[in-house]
Amino acid sequence: MKIATKAALFSAVVFPGAGYFVVKRRGRGVVVLTISIVGLAMLMVEAYIKAQIIAEKIVRGVIPVDIQVIRDQLVLAKGVLSPETAMGISLTIGAVWIFSIVDGYRIGRAP
Repeated sequence: MKIATKAALFSAVVFPGAGYFVVKRRGRGVVVLTISIVGLAMLMVEAYIKAQIIAEKIVRGVIPVDIQVIRDQLVLAKGVLSPETAMGISLTIGAVWIFSIVDGYRIGRAP
């Protein structure tokens, strides 16, 4: 398998930025990995906080165990991030991921 293809596949399948380690660009790999891990951690904390709020309401009997009601509560529950911020983090992770795939492939093809 060519190095460019291997780098793109590593970034696409393993984790964003993993392909940089294949093409010996560890600095870029660390930056992309850090952005991805921090962004995912922020989103996971947000999801955890909202899940705790909703679970507490279910246990207290404030809301019923109905998937539609829980979905609505998920949108309404206050977390630490605004919906716009959470969306921005998600889009940033996606953009960095795609960039790392394309850039890893480009670097792997360079002579």
